[in-house]
Amino acid sequence: MTIFDLLLILLVLGSAAAILVAVIALSFRRWTFVGKVLAGLIAVWIVYLGAGTAAALLTPQHVMSIGEDRCFDEMCFAVTGVQRTASIGSAGSMTKAQGVFFIVDVKITDRGGHAQKENGRNGVIVDQSGQIYRESQAGLLALSQVGGPLPGLDSKVEAGRSVATKLVFDVPVSAAQPAFVLGSDLKFNPASIVIADECHFLHKPTIVPLG
Repeated sequence: MTIFDLLLILLVLGSAAAILVAVIALSFRRWTFVGKVLAGLIAVWIVYLGAGTAAALLTPQHVMSIGEDRCFDEMCFAVTGVQRTASIGSAGSMTKAQGVFFIVDVKITDRGGHAQKENGRNGVIVDQSGQIYRESQAGLLALSQVGGPLPGLDSKVEAGRSVATKLVFDVPVSAAQPAFVLGSDLKFNPASIVIADECHFLHKPTIVPLG
């Protein structure tokens, strides 16, 4: 947890307290006081969100290498390799890509003291133009038929252990500078408004170039 994570927590708690005070003041018809509380609360959030916006737009994009861990508290993810193939399967049962299959190897590591998982984690490939390519269900099914079921990025990992998995993407041959991006399916991720956080919704995503 960073100082900016703590700042957001304190801001949320302070906002809840301010709203409670305003509600109580309303019951006593202290309109002027309520107005000042709400105006102050809005001003604080404007300053906070403005600082987060400035930091997100001015901070350079983080580019990671193959094998480098990206950690969220005690859970870490690393792209350990990538393969390209036109088709996946065994003899007589091949699934062909519309473009080319990218099979991305990912290692999930729990550096904590208990079994845990990262809810909602997913992965996508982004090209130079910003086009997003999500996992290919056809490619994943074909790969699992060859090597067995594959754990998801949100799988539970035992303390001090790692889990290896593979993600499959069908990417056009013409896609320039494809890169892997670790994302989240959560409808709201608190990190998306944390100042200076790489997950801020206005910050360019952290990427792992795939060549």
